[in-house]
Amino acid sequence: MHRYLRAVGFSEFERKAQLDEFFDEHLKNENLISTYITGDMRLCGQYNINVCSNAGISVIGEQEKNALAKIDFYYPYIKGYDYTLIEECTIERHSDKESYAGIIDDYRMGIALIFYLTNGNVYNSLLKKYKISDIKIDRIFLSALSIEGRVILPVDNKRKNVNEFADKKRLNTEFRDDYENDIDFDDKPISERLIENIDDFSDGIDKKDISIGIGIKIPSNVVGAQEMRLKNEDLYSIVETSLVPHGIECDKYQIVAEILSVTEKTNMYTNEKLYEMRVSTMGLQFNLMINEKDLDGEPLPGRRFRGVIWLLGEIEFLTKYEEQKQTK
Repeated sequence: MHRYLRAVGFSEFERKAQLDEFFDEHLKNENLISTYITGDMRLCGQYNINVCSNAGISVIGEQEKNALAKIDFYYPYIKGYDYTLIEECTIERHSDKESYAGIIDDYRMGIALIFYLTNGNVYNSLLKKYKISDIKIDRIFLSALSIEGRVILPVDNKRKNVNEFADKKRLNTEFRDDYENDIDFDDKPISERLIENIDDFSDGIDKKDISIGIGIKIPSNVVGAQEMRLKNEDLYSIVETSLVPHGIECDKYQIVAEILSVTEKTNMYTNEKLYEMRVSTMGLQFNLMINEKDLDGEPLPGRRFRGVIWLLGEIEFLTKYEEQKQTK
């Protein structure tokens, strides 16, 4: 069973037999969105079962004539609204099945962002017609599913601005006193000491380790002033947004993101309530879906979402020849 099925409203599906019964009843020929030839020369079909607008389950399997003969694998999905223009992105095939991962290498984010490619069928078809070097990536529509999350309050910008001058003054005073008393300073920059010592002040993060070395956005106060605040405040009152790899699975991330909009949806088959949120983190905007059962707090625009996500992406491809036509 795919863990993230509950994100699109199938929290009661605990056994594979339940899912098999669901596919037997609802997997129809009209759900077929494409057919393609795999690398081992099998004819496969991809079927999408929508559970609400914009989200559902995608089923991939071997195709015989006009019917699905065997299911190879399936996954829940949500389509993205906001596209991202990326300078460089590579696509790698998963070793265990005919699916792909996209890898965004963008220096602005500080990390290599990996996502599950939801339209691998399109990429597979292009590989049969063109060389890899002739297939260009035009735009990427990111989205995410979550099965554990919490709504937290926004950073108190008023308090931040009021305290900024006091923090700077206190920081400068302590530096001056240390200098006058001939106390040795740490040779490392304050920013590096902040990164190393962040765990000393992160007791409120469910007692889990979190790396702040990459993918963390802190308000534009002096870093030293932020270090002073960390001694007396919770980490999430200072960190605005973050995007940090989570666990050993490369497309899972722990995020803190600003909620831009919220839409309530319902799975038409199970009647489970879902939240679709448009969020922003580390300069990226994408829509995220989570089951109401898995979200603590009330999601509202202006608040923030903290949780673990499975990152998805749909790529809009452009062949070399189409690119040449556009430039003429």
